[in-house]
Amino acid sequence: MGENHFRDLLDWLEEIALRDGSSPSRILKQETLSRVLSDPRLGRSDKVKCLKEEVRRLRFPRLSRIEREIEKKIRDLKLKPQIQMSIPPGLEGGTLTVQMRATSYDELKRLVGDIEQTLAGDKVKEIFGLLSGKEGDAGV
Repeated sequence: MGENHFRDLLDWLEEIALRDGSSPSRILKQETLSRVLSDPRLGRSDKVKCLKEEVRRLRFPRLSRIEREIEKKIRDLKLKPQIQMSIPPGLEGGTLTVQMRATSYDELKRLVGDIEQTLAGDKVKEIFGLLSGKEGDAGV
């Protein structure tokens, strides 16, 4: 593990320990973290990535819950494969990225129509409500 990853991990573990009245070693013994560390299918870099993600979820539970809720709402939109919506890690910038892939003008026009139909419902408004921190406006 590199120095920056290690420092982040230690900082988060200390913050969780202070918040929860625990210790970093007790946190590392939690089942979800133990499972990551003992998974033989994961290489070293994958273990570090998964471990940091799990600790990040523990450190920022509200942020993690909002990310999961947004990802669920995006899945619930049932977009065509040519249309993708995504959010940045950590909800950085509070943005929603929409990408479309088309092989012709007519296909692009249809996809734009699909996006317009999607925007007619409330789900995208709910996503932006979550991104802006207005969970009450997001149907959560």
